[in-house]
Amino acid sequence: MSPSSSGLIAERMRVRVLSAPLADAVPMSFGRLANRQVCLVEVEAGGVTGVGESWVNYPAWAPTERVATLCEGIAPLLLGMEVSDPVEVQQRLSSELVPLGRQWGAVGPVWQAISAVDLALWDLCGKAADVPTARLLAGSDQAAVRGRLPAYASGVGPTLVTQLCEKATAAGFSAVKLKVGFDEATDRATLAAARGSLGRTDLLFADANQAWDLETATRRCDLLAEHDVAWLEEPIAGDDLGLLEKLAMDSAMPLATGENLYGMETFRRYVDSPAVQVIQPDLAKAGGLTLGREVAALASRADTAVAPHCYSSGVGVVAMLQLASAFETVRWLELDVRDNPLRTDLFVDPLRLVEGHLLAPDGPGFGVELSPDALGRFQIHMEERTTHDF
Repeated sequence: MSPSSSGLIAERMRVRVLSAPLADAVPMSFGRLANRQVCLVEVEAGGVTGVGESWVNYPAWAPTERVATLCEGIAPLLLGMEVSDPVEVQQRLSSELVPLGRQWGAVGPVWQAISAVDLALWDLCGKAADVPTARLLAGSDQAAVRGRLPAYASGVGPTLVTQLCEKATAAGFSAVKLKVGFDEATDRATLAAARGSLGRTDLLFADANQAWDLETATRRCDLLAEHDVAWLEEPIAGDDLGLLEKLAMDSAMPLATGENLYGMETFRRYVDSPAVQVIQPDLAKAGGLTLGREVAALASRADTAVAPHCYSSGVGVVAMLQLASAFETVRWLELDVRDNPLRTDLFVDPLRLVEGHLLAPDGPGFGVELSPDALGRFQIHMEERTTHDF
């Protein structure tokens, strides 16, 4: 099933920055998140508008850079382009911009900008074809798609561990991911508090955010195993594949990674490695749904589980839902249980969570509509480019 049966020419691109302050900053092993922020990209073609998201959580000034990259770097290439095939558009944008990113030393931000456009185009093409994007991703209008998808609660620790675990339990989650990567005493306390709240029946995952060297990671794997942690995410600083493979040889702890990888060439090496049992592309960072679809297909052949990283607004969540609906390889979806009004308040009809499962919207494209009220409350910047500007 092709993304669209008719030609679509990109006529307008709108870039919005939304921000929502947090009452309690979120501690990470590498810094603190003081507010939720998102860079939304809307692409209009043939009277249809699709929306995507670019990851801008860090650093605090990331939205300023992203707006410039989108408006000055991508818009002149995109506007006036045939966009009926998001895969072809991504290939054209990446061939032009990724080499510049290498020279800049900023391949990540370039891919993050391209990701937003890619997501917007998959949404747009689904709307143009009047089908959920999952149908396009699956490749056939006869393909089975899933509507009820298992999620785990993330964002737990090192603060509010008991409260957030109780919140996860009340929402029906059967798995919780803990933030580790701090000093050993803090990590021990986080693990003990989580197990004390959840008991032994629920699954625990852990995320170190690349905090450790190989020696420290090996020791901490023993600690995590004491608490029956099911998999450990990003244990090694720099996410070096060779070191992950050494860690896998020295420990039985299943390893997960992928949120800071970019492009299929890199993902292929990690998916093919026996050290990586869970691969975690972030659709708002790594290459959008075009990359996500390729990773999911590759992972099915390699018998690797897919659990997309998602610390995003609601747009990132619904994009992830479309991928998971189309591919059974996607075993888990991430849902941060800390407050995030850019997820809970962003759409006219809120996302639905039932007994720890996210329900995929069944409308065309991503199946959601941005809330004018939310845009009015949280928007702090907006720029627009049209074909007339170039």
